[in-house]
Amino acid sequence: MTDQARGRPRDPRTDREILAATRALLVRDGYDQVSMDAIAREAGVSRPTVYRRWPSKTHVVFEAAFGNAGDHPAPQPSGNFEADLRQFVSGAIEFWSNPVVQAAALGILADRRRDPQLHIRTQQLLDEQTHQAFAQLTRAGIADGSLRPDLDIDTFYDVLIGTTFYAVQVQQNQPHQALADQLCALALQGARKDTE
Repeated sequence: MTDQARGRPRDPRTDREILAATRALLVRDGYDQVSMDAIAREAGVSRPTVYRRWPSKTHVVFEAAFGNAGDHPAPQPSGNFEADLRQFVSGAIEFWSNPVVQAAALGILADRRRDPQLHIRTQQLLDEQTHQAFAQLTRAGIADGSLRPDLDIDTFYDVLIGTTFYAVQVQQNQPHQALADQLCALALQGARKDTE
């Protein structure tokens, strides 16, 4: 019987301590070395205490690394599409470069294929929210004549976000602003409206 089933509210301080411990382990030891036992030891709680809150290591790690991703407001169109695009791509680079996110991302992406519940959560929190914000910016760029009217927004998104993820998670070797500038310049070559 859980604390909640007995009517005792869950202590939010314990949740915060477990998540902080998970973040520390991710950065120090890497995703593969994190376990429910290690999280419990690092947080100074029992293993059942962790399991009462999350069903598996992957769920704890997801919450620790990505739980606040939806708290950051998406950039709104400013009327300058190129500046908006750079801001968006810079934000994506900064997000994927966070040491905790960097340590967790590849493991989470692999494990979510085996866990339908986690797959849905990652889709909703990361993919859908990011895609909606990007689509809003891109539609504004099409409307103001900065981009081709026939531009496929989904493909444009995949090119930019996929390359950003690869550059940060796999290559890990570019200064952030230089990477954002290069990606935006390359993507815009194919996306701009033909002025001839």
